[in-house]
Amino acid sequence: MPTDNCVRCHNRSGRVGISYAGKFEAENYGTPYENGGLSSKQLPGDRFYLELSDDIHHAKGMACIDCHTRNEIMGDGTNHAHYEEQLEIGCEICHAAGKLGVTRKGNPLNNLAVGRNGKTELIGKLDGKKHPLHAPKKGVCDYAGHKRLSCESCHSPWVPQCYGCHVKREMSETHLDKLTLKETPGWWQEGRSYLRYEQPMLAVWGKEVVIVTPGCQDIVTLVDKDGKQEGTFKRFTMAALNPHTTAAKGRTCADCHIATKTMGLGEGRVWREKGQWRFTPLQQGEATTAGQTVPLDGYVDIDGTPLQRSSRPDLRPFNKGELHRILRVGLCLECHKTYDDPAYRNYTVDKPCPVYKEE
Repeated sequence: MPTDNCVRCHNRSGRVGISYAGKFEAENYGTPYENGGLSSKQLPGDRFYLELSDDIHHAKGMACIDCHTRNEIMGDGTNHAHYEEQLEIGCEICHAAGKLGVTRKGNPLNNLAVGRNGKTELIGKLDGKKHPLHAPKKGVCDYAGHKRLSCESCHSPWVPQCYGCHVKREMSETHLDKLTLKETPGWWQEGRSYLRYEQPMLAVWGKEVVIVTPGCQDIVTLVDKDGKQEGTFKRFTMAALNPHTTAAKGRTCADCHIATKTMGLGEGRVWREKGQWRFTPLQQGEATTAGQTVPLDGYVDIDGTPLQRSSRPDLRPFNKGELHRILRVGLCLECHKTYDDPAYRNYTVDKPCPVYKEE
């Protein structure tokens, strides 16, 4: 099965199919213009894209089925409530010590083999190309303070982020019912506030730190036949996602310990005042149906109170203690910039710093 088959469906919502190839669906302005006309970089449905870094597996010529198994694609005979329950593979299946080449459900991968040099190789199912497998970097990927990090949380430099899904229904007009092919009352329009790709947000799913992205932030307005608003509701949700934008090099320390958006606070300014962390968001925010003002890129406030819903019961933003520990390391980075710095050998968040002193 070629990758083009997969992308026919996996190009909306999480957009992992086009992200894998390094295509980021941008705003529908058709920019940058080409000779006075719209950009030629278009997807079906009048959607334009920008070219970003593709997934390293895509760059190496690997197809989706080189990793994903038959049971994942075609089903394993069980009606799962969520797709991740059917998922068998993970980065550790090929790149970590242990039971190499065996899926999470105990099934072997049939395209792994030991090469002449004694090292395991992955063999492309479409072209037979051999790909040597590399173990995680010692002293970095296995750093004690990062045991909860999923591989993608560090090795995904970008993720599609669609903020503010605006939906309006106008009862004074009609819309084509695609099932009956008849015009029916109520014209539906959809728009969005803005799109971003940088600084993927992190959160906690079960016992693991993962990437989250808006999924989705509904702002719904209902207009009656007389043009008057008859109802509205807002519901903001964050969802976990492996964006399939894997890079060989992980994110820097500052990308997580200084960037407030990555932590889930959103874009803004953070500082210490009288021994307490303070944060002011860049966005003024949207007033939800419950009356709470929430920045679209704010999953949690500085005190660890969730501002948006989560797509799974065991998915949550960082709590207060976790946020403060992340920020505390950010202060250390001004002097201690690398993993091998002696300051991190037996690091604890309560360890006093001779340079930094709290007010």
